[in-house]
Amino acid sequence: MKKSILAATLMACALSLSASAFADPIVLRAGHDSPETVPVAKGLAYWADLVNKRTNGEVQIQVFNNGTVGSASDYAVNCQLGTLDIGSVNQSVMTSFIPDIAAIDIPYLITSYEQADKLFAGDGPLTKYYTDEINNAGINLVNLDVWEVGFREFSNSKKPINTADDIAGIRLRVMDSQVHQGFWKALGADPVAMSWGEAYTGLQQKAIDGVENAISVLDGNNINEVNDYLAMTDHNYSAIFIIMSAQTWNRLTPEQQKIVAESAKEAGVYQREEQRRQAEAAVKNLTSKGMTLTQPDKESIKAKVADFLEEQKAEYPEIIKIIDSVK
Repeated sequence: MKKSILAATLMACALSLSASAFADPIVLRAGHDSPETVPVAKGLAYWADLVNKRTNGEVQIQVFNNGTVGSASDYAVNCQLGTLDIGSVNQSVMTSFIPDIAAIDIPYLITSYEQADKLFAGDGPLTKYYTDEINNAGINLVNLDVWEVGFREFSNSKKPINTADDIAGIRLRVMDSQVHQGFWKALGADPVAMSWGEAYTGLQQKAIDGVENAISVLDGNNINEVNDYLAMTDHNYSAIFIIMSAQTWNRLTPEQQKIVAESAKEAGVYQREEQRRQAEAAVKNLTSKGMTLTQPDKESIKAKVADFLEEQKAEYPEIIKIIDSVK
């Protein structure tokens, strides 16, 4: 009797192990809208590797770059619907779901990497604030971390930019953000809301004169081929939210959730380091390819838009208080 019970137990264990070994992995689809060489794409790949190793292949993240699973504006909606598992969504796009994220779109509010790290890195107060807000908003999204796009610069095909007055009349692509559009209008430019995936073609076809984005993104998208002038305006610190569909999150076991979340934070450290390395290299790369580099008078820009900036800050007193606390 004892032998038969032991044999049955051993067989049950073997069947359990066999079933586990051959169980289909959970494959999570992650969307990103730029080439695989840019920092956020590299961060996603690093995260995918960590998750695959730490779950022994039970959870795998498949990264789709270059907007192959839709544009950035689609990612959050598709995650809500459960048709996409993970999206890297710029702060400006996230304002459609959490309006006060628009506060960090205000130009010249965050002015150094040191300040940005205090606010966002790890469990920084802004990352924590917005993660709690997203996760408790009932919008079917889970925020795992806030990564870095970097300080945004300005390129165009018309002329070098040295002062605020040089910006007037330039037609440029901007994100669909009232803050971004209002800022450039205050400078006399003609902002056009357009997805980043359409910007290069817009420049080729002369529908727009310029774009603004993080320097590593400009370099990664070969902006030198369609723009001659690069202005280091540092006008805005841009962040990107790593969000997951709540349906997907709930499919994971508590242990898998822990691994996915902790690995996202670890990948965020790597991604920030990579972004800054690429940002430094990108300036050298773009100028070596013939772009004319200028260091505009930022004070002239701030002066020209001072009233606009104060109006924007008055809209978000709680966020401004957090930001001011770490200056």
